[in-house]
Amino acid sequence: MMSPTAQNLDDDAALRRSTVLERVSEGVVALDTDLRYTYVNERAEQILDAPRSQLMGQYIWDAFPESQGTVAQDAIDEAMATQTQQSFERYDSALERWFEVRVYPDESGLSLYFTDITDRKASEQELAQKNRQLSALVANTAQAVYLKDRAGRYQFMNEAAASLFGLAPEDAVGKRAEDLFDSESAAQIRRIDEQVLADETADSYEATRFIDGNEHVFLDNKYPYRDEDGTVVGIMGISREITERKRRQNTLEKSRQRLKSLFDDLPDSVVIHDAEGNILDVNRQTVEDLGYTRRELLSMNVSDFEVGLAKAELRTTWRTMEVGDRAKKRGRHRRKDGSTFPIKVWVDKTEIAGETHFIALSRDVTEPLRKEQQLEALTEEYRALLENADDAIFFVDVEPTDSGPEFRFERLNPYHEAATGLDSDSVQGKTPREVLGPDLGAELEANYRRCVEARAPISYQEELEMPAGTRTWQTKLAPVTVDGAVTRIVGIARDVTAQVRREAELRRKNERLDEFAGIVAHDLRNPLNIAQMRTTLSVEDPSYESLHREKVLEALDRMEAIITDTLVLARRGNEVESLEPISVTDLTAQCWDMVEADAASLVVEDDCTIEGDPDRLRHVFENLFRNAVEHSEGDVTVRVGRAGESVLYVEDDGPGIPPADREAVFKPGETSQEGGTGFGLSIVKRIAEAHGWTVRLTEASSGGARFEFSGVEVLSS
Repeated sequence: MMSPTAQNLDDDAALRRSTVLERVSEGVVALDTDLRYTYVNERAEQILDAPRSQLMGQYIWDAFPESQGTVAQDAIDEAMATQTQQSFERYDSALERWFEVRVYPDESGLSLYFTDITDRKASEQELAQKNRQLSALVANTAQAVYLKDRAGRYQFMNEAAASLFGLAPEDAVGKRAEDLFDSESAAQIRRIDEQVLADETADSYEATRFIDGNEHVFLDNKYPYRDEDGTVVGIMGISREITERKRRQNTLEKSRQRLKSLFDDLPDSVVIHDAEGNILDVNRQTVEDLGYTRRELLSMNVSDFEVGLAKAELRTTWRTMEVGDRAKKRGRHRRKDGSTFPIKVWVDKTEIAGETHFIALSRDVTEPLRKEQQLEALTEEYRALLENADDAIFFVDVEPTDSGPEFRFERLNPYHEAATGLDSDSVQGKTPREVLGPDLGAELEANYRRCVEARAPISYQEELEMPAGTRTWQTKLAPVTVDGAVTRIVGIARDVTAQVRREAELRRKNERLDEFAGIVAHDLRNPLNIAQMRTTLSVEDPSYESLHREKVLEALDRMEAIITDTLVLARRGNEVESLEPISVTDLTAQCWDMVEADAASLVVEDDCTIEGDPDRLRHVFENLFRNAVEHSEGDVTVRVGRAGESVLYVEDDGPGIPPADREAVFKPGETSQEGGTGFGLSIVKRIAEAHGWTVRLTEASSGGARFEFSGVEVLSS
């Protein structure tokens, strides 16, 4: 039989433990082997939203029929059937909190612990969102992003990096610089890598590389890549052209042992002490965390393992507390081996059997802090990539509304701000229509909506008029999905204005080349055939040699004229070398002397000085004068003068050109004159346009042809 003193000690311990279970922040529930409630603490009443008086003795599925067929029933049935610990997560919509429920079986039934994991879930979701954003950014950026180990082997390449070598990203893994670049480039890469591995960041630098014999120039950035301990384990580069523990089970024979088991199985360390800090009781987690035996701890004071806090400081804190108060703080505990670990601690002041006691629950936060540091490191990598990118990167929040998704700008990177004239502070939280007006804003929103509906990256080219000017962008949008919904769009836009202009110019040049090739192939064929035929006939019949020789010479002269005019049109028709003041009287006199015009006459109606390229303008006036003389059989008067502030005209009193033919005469190869090349008026039009003028063919008052040049810069008259 137990002595009264021993009985009283056990009763005191049971009372203390019962008080602890009522004061802990976790919900604690005990079920017998028939799954009927035998114990419910105060926190469990709040979580289950039912009074313990109603739950005690009730079958669990009668109390909560809506939970049947869920993961809760599966976990409880599995624990009873296999006698192994089970766990599941549960969201309480009334409390708006997440709980982790751990189920422990023993011969008396089941113990259920409800741990609030809302903060952990929020941290995990934030970390997951950062990972998704960074993955979307790295995967879809037009910049080459890669990771190498210390030996120089590529451990990762995004698609932009791998495509430089004609590889898929997975095919690039394991390769070295020597496998991808020429020997000189590889040697330079190794030298820079050694500098970075020495814990130095390689600032932006320009590097010439040869890939498959082709020269490439990159602007590179390299950074040391560290593990969680801060050790440099490799290199990150950006180039332009990133348990649950098992608890031991105890057999509970009496209600006191049942309470002790519940007390010991709490996942947090629990220390019960008096007003002087002398330890009265601890649970198993405290023993595991600190490395002392339970016997050793019961002979100690909490100041023995509190880091940085003396007994006097602790005593002062406890005395200022009122019964029922709870204090919360962060600190560190020292293990028996001298090592320390961070903790979060909650201290309750209460009365047990008429005496003041303190219940201290502490939690080892090493893992949450590690995740927090990991999140901070990820944020720094994300910021480095965002700040150094030479593409315009922007983030758009997607907010669901009854009428469809609404888009609001969240952030722009520095390159975007510089290239567009916008800035993050002024656009943050605003819709595209509010920032860029109804028309352009609606156009942007339509593209964002396409991305949301596709739930996949989309690419397109757009021309946007921004405060910094109008530019053409190659844009790629990537959706960020959280819990099945698109919550954000990451956009990357590359300025391709210069490229688009070059392509347009190249198309124009190709069109002219096709035009010249067609002219030469068509117009040279006839005189060439004539020369070949006449040469053959002169050989076969020498008596007609002189006649054939004359025709051959005419054909060759015709070919020379076509070639000369074609070269003028191709080489000089669309450009001017230098502009200078030119006297119209002097220029036209020089050009008239170059035309065989014995019966013709030139009249300069208005003497003036214009700005132009004299070498090019000679071709204009010589062709116009020659055209007037040849179409009038020599007897013609050509007049040159002004018609308005910036209009110069050349007209004749010849037969003129019918209205239906006036547009066609400017096309290369078009002529109504036998033996003409058809290039003269085409040359006139091209040289005029090169000066910024426009030319119009109309009818002179005398009925002849009149050519008017508009946009002429007249310096004096």
